Amino acid sequence: MRFLPALVLVAMGAALPALSQQLDGRTLFTRADKGHCIACHQVPTGAGPATRSDLGPALTGARMRELGKPSLKALVHDLSGANPATSMPPYGKHKILDAGEIDRVVDYLHALP
Repeated sequence: MRFLPALVLVAMGAALPALSQQLDGRTLFTRADKGHCIACHQVPTGAGPATRSDLGPALTGARMRELGKPSLKALVHDLSGANPATSMPPYGKHKILDAGEIDRVVDYLHALP
């Protein structure tokens, strides 16, 4: 019984690297349990999986840079302020993505070709 706390600490130490890993913006953009933006949006060839999705607009690098990071961040956080009829989930407002994850998605979008 006296070794149990030590075993718990060892197990927790082994799990910490997995907990601290951060998903990159492209992964967040495509993962079904996170953004899953690829279900509705297309990105330029080579910047993500090929898809025929067209519910949301195609996301091109030039347009993303034109919008700028602050605007992109606001749109990903909650687009309903700018477009009340949107079908895009409010990723930040509903805590689907945390602030750091939104920043990484915005960095990915801003870097698109």
